[in-house]
This record gives sequence, structure tokens and C-alpha cells, in this order.
Amino acid sequence: MLTYNRATFIKEAVSSVLNQSYQNLELIIIDDGSTDNTAELVSSFKDTRIKYYREEVNRNLIVRRKQSLSYATGQYIAIIDSDDVWDSTEKLALQVNFLEANPNCAVAGTFITTINSDGAELKKVTYEITDKTIRSKILLRNQFAHSSVLIRKSALDQTGGYSPFSAAEDLDLFLKLGRIGSFANIPLFLTKYRVHNNGESTDKLRLVLFILSIIKVHKNHYKNYRLAWLKYSLYRQYITLKRTFGI
Repeated sequence: MLTYNRATFIKEAVSSVLNQSYQNLELIIIDDGSTDNTAELVSSFKDTRIKYYREEVNRNLIVRRKQSLSYATGQYIAIIDSDDVWDSTEKLALQVNFLEANPNCAVAGTFITTINSDGAELKKVTYEITDKTIRSKILLRNQFAHSSVLIRKSALDQTGGYSPFSAAEDLDLFLKLGRIGSFANIPLFLTKYRVHNNGESTDKLRLVLFILSIIKVHKNHYKNYRLAWLKYSLYRQYITLKRTFGI
């Protein structure tokens, strides 16, 4: 769990991890120089499974992403951002059981429910669930929500972890994992993903540019590269026109 000034949300996120029926876990929290009362809120949890690492200087997301994986010691690694929530106490148990039963699977996600800053439900989001269908769609649309995945650490170790993309770094990681093992999504809504209404067109353009770079890196390993390139190129043009002319 990475966090930066998410005191409003972090207690709910932490509770959703500690309340899992699957209890054999450690929760590694990397605080990227928060200036709010995040440290106080984390310390209010008297649970020895929490490992809290506070950094005095705010760096950036990708630096902390790579750092967080270096602390993990378990057989499996789950990701949850500090404003998201695991929406079922059975989330981890279902994923662990799935990976135990499918030793070739490198990453397993879930369906998600998007919520706003107040926690109100926005919509239900589904993904492809089989390795074959995920592979055919993942360049066109990321088939995993970052906070939903459980990753096999032995596969992760072979990827080198996150690459230095400053956006869409999760997509790149999933694509690398898919070159080592298989994909899956559990078709249940087990994760809540929080959407904040503060995205600017410059941020969207930056994201699209990184996605184009990422799919180009992996174009020879997944289907529909040309269609994905066309989709995101057109979206890049749309964002640019919208920003230029205020459409």
C-alpha cells in the first residue's frame, strides 16, 4: 500500500486488508512523505502484521512502487492503493485458492465497483476472465484494476518489477507478467476503486502517451496491437484538440 496525504481514506483501506478471512499476511505501507495525520492513523492499528515505512521526502509514485516490492517476502503479493477498498472479506482467500489451484497463473484480479470521494457507488466494471480473452483485449484496455490483483512473487521476480514509466506502470507490469505465466480474473465484485474528479486534460494526455509507449514495447507478444495503437492515437488527438480549442 502506497500513500501520500490520504488520511481521509487510509483507515478504510487498512481495515479492509486486516479484516480478510485469509489472515496469513503482512501489510507493507510506504508513506511517501505525507504531511497530514497519516502516521497517527496507521499507528492506531495495533496489529503486528502492519509494516509502516515513512519517507521524509516525497519522491514519486514509480520510485515508491519499486521500493514497496522490495520489502515483500510472501509467496504472493497483493496491491491496494490507500484510497481503495477490498470489498469482501473473502477477496484474498478466493485469490490464494485460485493461484494454488492454477500454478501457471502469474496474476489474478477481480471485477471492481468504482466509487467517488464520498464512497458512493458509480458503476460496476467487469473484465475478461480467461487467459485467452484477457490476452486478446489487454492492449486495447487494461484488463486488471491495480488494487484488485494478487501476483505470484516467483513470476514477479522474473520481470524486474515496475519499469520507469511515470504513468500506466501497472499495465506494463501486467504485460511483463503475462509473458511468464497466465492471466485470470475472478468474476466477482471484490474491490472498490475510488475515482477522484480532479483529472486535467494534461494528465490524460500524459497517460495516453505512456500507454502508447508501453503497447509498443509489448506489441510482438499480444494481439490487436494495430487496433490498440489506432485507438490511443485517436484519443491522443481528441485530447489535444479539446485542450487547444476548449471543446
